[in-house]
Amino acid sequence: MKVLLSTTRFPGSLYYRAAEPARAVAEGGLGIEVEVTYGLATTMDGPADDESSSVTSVDAKGADVVVFQLPKTKAALEMIRLLQAQGVAVVVEMDDLMSGLAFGHLSYATIQHFNVAQWASACAREADLVTVTTPALLAEYARHGRGAVVPNAVPRRIAELPPAYDRDPETVTVGWTGSVGGHPYDLQTMESGLQQGLDRARGASRFMILGQAMDARQRLYLREDPVEVPWKDDVDEYLTAMGELFDVGIAPLRHDRFNEAKSWLKPLEYAARGVFPIRANTPDYERFGLGIRAKRPRDWADQIAKAIDDPDRRREMAVRNREVVLAEHLTEHTAPLWAQAWRQALDNRVGSARIGA
Repeated sequence: MKVLLSTTRFPGSLYYRAAEPARAVAEGGLGIEVEVTYGLATTMDGPADDESSSVTSVDAKGADVVVFQLPKTKAALEMIRLLQAQGVAVVVEMDDLMSGLAFGHLSYATIQHFNVAQWASACAREADLVTVTTPALLAEYARHGRGAVVPNAVPRRIAELPPAYDRDPETVTVGWTGSVGGHPYDLQTMESGLQQGLDRARGASRFMILGQAMDARQRLYLREDPVEVPWKDDVDEYLTAMGELFDVGIAPLRHDRFNEAKSWLKPLEYAARGVFPIRANTPDYERFGLGIRAKRPRDWADQIAKAIDDPDRRREMAVRNREVVLAEHLTEHTAPLWAQAWRQALDNRVGSARIGA
């Protein structure tokens, strides 16, 4: 069986939901040939930038199954229909709730203008199978019953890097990764809890953002600017840097539709790199179960202070978290789930063809 993965350009989604799954399936000897490509060769009946133009043909490159990662356009829906007419099974891969994006998000206006959420839902409705990261996304995009949850996982090479807990730092670094513009309300759920935690801790500490700090100082009532380390688009470099820079990793999330459908990825990354995670209590963070839960600003203050002041506890829990990742949450563990989903998509397509005959 041949699977063709048509990917997005977003580095995180490309890495975790296409490139690394493809690598794991190939290395797992599961009898599936996987090719990863950005976009498919198509012909159209007019200019590509003309909204009235339609796709008239699409090349599946001999694949039995084509996976569309985050399809969100009229052209994508037309390609899905053309491929299915050729007998090719189509999988739609979704790792975010497009209809739940917060108003203050940097991409909100673009998503609204181009009707991204509506086109993504339409593509999912017509797919032979939908793969998602969480049960909440399954309920949203696979209401037809043709769906599978394949949780996020990390490659073994990342989880086996020298872990953060092997260090004995004089100054404990509490870190967060991301852009404040892409998480406009998440950090604010801590209110002044982060600064209180830093103040209460007896040991030396600092707050660092791997990404874009923007106005984090104002949002978090910090006494000084956080240390800012530029974002790294190469995911392996990003994960390596995280474990080299952070001792404690925070993962605050506001409770809203978008975040309650969100996967456990950030705590997973922390745990894999031996960073001690303190996290929100959203559904998938709870399902993952690793790290320390913080619900209210005072919880963040308490847990951050304890993590800074008790290196033995911090190390013990970080070791345990990483061991769970190595035992259960590597890409080699999820490879059979990807293979099963792609095979099920082909079975569904064959079944649909028989019904329509």
